[in-house]
Amino acid sequence: MESNTPVIVTIELTEHERDFLVEVLASAERELLTEISRTDTREYRDSLDDRLTLLESVRARITSGV
Repeated sequence: MESNTPVIVTIELTEHERDFLVEVLASAERELLTEISRTDTREYRDSLDDRLTLLESVRARITSGV
């Protein structure tokens, strides 16, 4: 279910939890970049690029409060 309607979700994290979440997102980003580089199918690569863009957006929003 994909929607462009924003949903505001607020969670409170300790600094340690935030750092851990940023670390997990960075790991996922590295994995996506590796998968993108190894993918031959254009449609699948585009899908991975979309996921990477979303992941980068989420990571940027989490770290902007640092």
